[in-house]
Amino acid sequence: MKLFVCGDDRFLLFLPGMNPDMLLLQEGARILGVELSAEQLALFDPYRRELLTWNARTNLISKNTEGQIATRHFLDSLTAAAHIHPENARMIDIGAGAGFPGLPLKIALPSIQLCLLETNRKKVSFLKHIIRLLHLGGAFTLQDRTENVVRTEEWRKKFDVVISRASLKLHDLMPLGEYFLVPGGLLITLKGQEVLAELEAALRDQKTSQIYQLYQHDIDLEFLGPPRKIIILQKAK
Repeated sequence: MKLFVCGDDRFLLFLPGMNPDMLLLQEGARILGVELSAEQLALFDPYRRELLTWNARTNLISKNTEGQIATRHFLDSLTAAAHIHPENARMIDIGAGAGFPGLPLKIALPSIQLCLLETNRKKVSFLKHIIRLLHLGGAFTLQDRTENVVRTEEWRKKFDVVISRASLKLHDLMPLGEYFLVPGGLLITLKGQEVLAELEAALRDQKTSQIYQLYQHDIDLEFLGPPRKIIILQKAK
């Protein structure tokens, strides 16, 4: 039996006992330029199962996306993989929620050091559970509000990459990038297609910011759903 995956002539052989979502994830990641080993795929599967279990009692993701975790959450997160630098980057995911995009990126790029910043106690409990369950060394949670964090010096200039998946407007995200990032560090945000007005307003309103636009990357792949953009900004060196 063959499994159709990505809206073109690509097919994967589906063998008994193999999870079709993980086959979809592996092939979709390959299209994004990310090669997932059998060991890495073996981490995504329990993550998916635990997400469904916890979501039954805690609002982690929309019920409408429960059947599309491999694409709407895992693969959507991995669209940022090619933009994470350096290889062993210290990265903070602001508004991590159920771990997107940080945890899928940590699984795919195990050498990164990941901090998951989240205010919601139940979501933080889930994140800690997944980190323990998957034995993800170099990943930890920080439960606090960003406005509290930036009042201290503890996390200033501690990260090479700040990443966020549509949890904050760019106007609010750019000052956080300025706080968290080392000089030359990257601010990466995953957004919908209609983000240009938001970006222009943020850059216009923060003319004295050390954060400037580096480039944009368009994502338009049928298996990921509607087109979206990745905005990459950089802190001045």
